[in-house]
Amino acid sequence: MSNEAGNPHVVMFVANDVSNDTRVLKEAGALGQAGYRVTLLGVSATGETTTETIDGGVPLTRIPGRFVLRDERTRRRSARRGRRLFKAWIAPARKARIAARLADLKAESGRAAAGRRARTIGSLSYQRGRAVRVLKYRRWQVESKALSLGRRVTSFEARKVAEVWRWWDGWWPARQQLASWRSVVPEAYDYEAIFADVLDRLRPDVLHAHDMHVIGVATRAAGRAALRGRTVKVVYDAHEYVAGLSQYGGRTPRMIAAWAQHEREYIGSVDRVITVSPAIARRLHQQYRLDREPAVVINSPRLETLCSGSEVVDVRTTIGLPGDVPLLVYSGGITRARGVETAIAALPRLPEAHLAVVCVPHTRTRPVDELRKLAARVGVEDRVHYLDPVPTGEVVRFLRGADVGLIPILRYPSHEMALPNKLFEYTFAGLPVVTSDMPTLEEFVGKTGIGEVFVAEDADALAAATGRVLADLATYRERVQDPGVRNEMSWETQAVHLRDVYAELVGLPVHSDRSAVPG
Repeated sequence: MSNEAGNPHVVMFVANDVSNDTRVLKEAGALGQAGYRVTLLGVSATGETTTETIDGGVPLTRIPGRFVLRDERTRRRSARRGRRLFKAWIAPARKARIAARLADLKAESGRAAAGRRARTIGSLSYQRGRAVRVLKYRRWQVESKALSLGRRVTSFEARKVAEVWRWWDGWWPARQQLASWRSVVPEAYDYEAIFADVLDRLRPDVLHAHDMHVIGVATRAAGRAALRGRTVKVVYDAHEYVAGLSQYGGRTPRMIAAWAQHEREYIGSVDRVITVSPAIARRLHQQYRLDREPAVVINSPRLETLCSGSEVVDVRTTIGLPGDVPLLVYSGGITRARGVETAIAALPRLPEAHLAVVCVPHTRTRPVDELRKLAARVGVEDRVHYLDPVPTGEVVRFLRGADVGLIPILRYPSHEMALPNKLFEYTFAGLPVVTSDMPTLEEFVGKTGIGEVFVAEDADALAAATGRVLADLATYRERVQDPGVRNEMSWETQAVHLRDVYAELVGLPVHSDRSAVPG
């Protein structure tokens, strides 16, 4: 499609290197194919500037950057935790100095005794030297005991300090009401340093900020443009319900609250909001009193992925499993919040079934190791298969070899409103879905009839729901393959919703024919 210089210039940017962010790539490509001038920016993972061209003729530039404020926060945190009242007592040099002096005294005593026996040292000189050595010995002996006491004191202090910090790490991260994003997530300002100059030089008509990390960067850039007499529209793309994000690892309640506060501070300044599900759109509209409900652009696969591309070895073939063995699959990130543990715990109740876990980012992580241990404990290690992910464009064809797709996510507000990517990957792969009872997912499955729902974290319920699907697999597969469901959920349809937002915001590109533009 035409990408003429006179068309509105859209600059999209995101706080990652873009490579695996399918939503960002598809949205940039959809607008580029529609005729908008699109520039896509990400953060370089290699520390070097890289440039390439993606679908729609869109240039993608990855910008290197230093996280100065984030690293300073980490340094100061480490420094605070390293402070000790008795730190000097543990210096290895002190212990070595005492040992050396005692060795000197021992050698001096030996030489004096040898001189006394050889009568080269007189009795008076020997006694005087012995008295001096005794005093020195007692001095270093006292210092050695003091050092030993000091080590016990510092060890005691270290244990108590560790206990205090363990208590603090349990108490403080949960203090959401005391969180200030400027101190808790200062990397939000690091992104300003990475992107600001580039955004100003590009002189966009629209800034499209992907996810909560860069919404502040976009609104500040629009403010600077206004000082120069230029109007820059801002689109905020809410990939998740930030205030209800799942908690794991370093993603504490306090950090989540800080990012939600960051979003709240700037969302009122943007011109349009789009998001990934109707439930999140309704919540953002109500929570922030937006002048309109955000547009919904679901992150679903392209219809063309059903038949395009080279042959892909599917998941069943990769495992080497016969076609008559029931195969369940989970594809996605591996964290406690994703609930894969529930699926493994259900396997003893599904004695014929195997489970393929496609692990993002890869199989060599601590959470995956924990899954292996769990599988061994419940006696199903020979029926759980851990696989590295395939390239994004091959996911749907890779999953086709399974029988049922699992979404066992745990109960968090963001999960309750989500329509995760894997739902549509399973659907386009022709797999019936078994999902935990998150309201938005339950509504979708109930409306389409493509699977069953179970109570989150209930292994018995997951096994029962899966058993119902496997018992009538042909019926569920027929519903999943309904062209109407696929067309409505396809990226081609979602891309039209995205272009409608832009047509209303900045008008249609020159020579644009939206009906003829692929997604």
